Amino acid sequence: MTTLSRRDLVAGAGAAALLGPMPTRAQGANIARIAMAGSIRTLDPTMTSSADEYIYDVLVFNGLVRIKEDMTIAPDLAESWSWDSSLKSCTFKLKPGVKFHNGREMTSADVVATFRRIVDPATGAIARNTFEMIEAIEASDPLTVTFTLKYPYAGFVDILGDRQAKIVPADAIETMATQPIGTGPFRFRSHTPGDRIVLVRHDDYFEKGLPKLAGVELRMMPEMSSRLNALKAGDIDIVWELNPEDIKVLRENPSLRVESVTSASWDTAVMNNTIAPFNDVRVRKAFHLAVDKRDVIDLTLFGEGAPVHSPIAPSSAAFATDLPIAKSDPAAARKLLREAGYPNGVKVPLVIPVGRATRERLGVTLQQLARPGGFDIEIQRVPAARYLAEVSGKAPLYVDGYLARPTLDTATYSFLHSTGVFNNLLWHYNNPEVDKTLEAARRAIDPVQQREHYVQLQRLLYDNPPGFFAYAVNFGCAYRSALKGVTAHPMRWFDLRNASFA
Repeated sequence: MTTLSRRDLVAGAGAAALLGPMPTRAQGANIARIAMAGSIRTLDPTMTSSADEYIYDVLVFNGLVRIKEDMTIAPDLAESWSWDSSLKSCTFKLKPGVKFHNGREMTSADVVATFRRIVDPATGAIARNTFEMIEAIEASDPLTVTFTLKYPYAGFVDILGDRQAKIVPADAIETMATQPIGTGPFRFRSHTPGDRIVLVRHDDYFEKGLPKLAGVELRMMPEMSSRLNALKAGDIDIVWELNPEDIKVLRENPSLRVESVTSASWDTAVMNNTIAPFNDVRVRKAFHLAVDKRDVIDLTLFGEGAPVHSPIAPSSAAFATDLPIAKSDPAAARKLLREAGYPNGVKVPLVIPVGRATRERLGVTLQQLARPGGFDIEIQRVPAARYLAEVSGKAPLYVDGYLARPTLDTATYSFLHSTGVFNNLLWHYNNPEVDKTLEAARRAIDPVQQREHYVQLQRLLYDNPPGFFAYAVNFGCAYRSALKGVTAHPMRWFDLRNASFA
């Protein structure tokens, strides 16, 4: 067994180079340079899928609504919306006077064209399945658009905050992949594939006084070490998706600011509820008693995370703050195992992916922490390229992780409902009370009522967990201290509308 301690997991000496002095930015420069790990494959927001492309999306485009930092929904291009009594028709009033980057005013015709394109199978849009409930989209006047749904779905407004639901001009769709036009705070100027994208301020942006920056450059730099060195040299202003081990070191550099916010992305130890020993809820609960999630976060993420009870993140207004994070209680864990018919504890393999450093650490950490509670865990390593094919539906216990979803419904229903696609790939969980609660949340228009359903969901999962929800991962970005007004978002992007150099 590999044994870890906090000291074993101190960041490498290479990061210490980041503590050196940083050059001063040229006087008057007001362009933010962002280091990107991957290339931008398409400029069309309907087709973007990578984290790097999402950063580009939020700079250039707007949706009808936006997801706030507490994961609630606020108007964006829409001014208001209303439902009919059937929950199958939702009408949006658009903000007047919003201009695209080409100077034309946005109308309901653009919204109709955008969503008809998304749901058209011929488009191959990334978000087509997300919006499969749309039956029709109609404009009744230039600032009013109505969506008719195939079935009642109160979460529809929430999913309009999805990153691929950005509004584009109806008359520019054919050239969107190379000459994108949006309504966002920055407009497209140029794209050098594999090198950079240059954006400039949208002077007619509908939020008065914004943006404050003159422009943004997205520079492609695949290696994290290169991105961090460029930040130190003053060649880059923002580096994001920081490794947990780098964050503490970067915070010690007085020339930098570091934002580390609890994201809506989470890692888990998947327990297959159809395979012994995890087909017994007492064994699943015993694992929770054996392992203190705060220790897991310290050892795996260097403290850069937060405990969770479900896919609902602490950043969400629906997070159940009243549920305690259980401290490790090995004696209570062993007692539950005895009641489940395992007087000598359980021996079980834990599969981890090779080449995914954080998840490898998670697996080894769980192996160490669960042993006193009666879990004799044998680590099995599988290459990441064939990982899911090897473990899904086959392994009793394995580690995995999932990126942030834009709404509470998309974060929970598919993962926890007995008919959910992800549930039946992961834990094969079947809890009628959970099903009823998820279905009620889908029908709730009132935010307070909806929140109550999701809090109840977390209580049900606390008493009958499908697996071990380890933590929500922090989203970290570092930027030069002269750059003010950067806001990191739990959905793993950042807002530069209010950013400027001091």
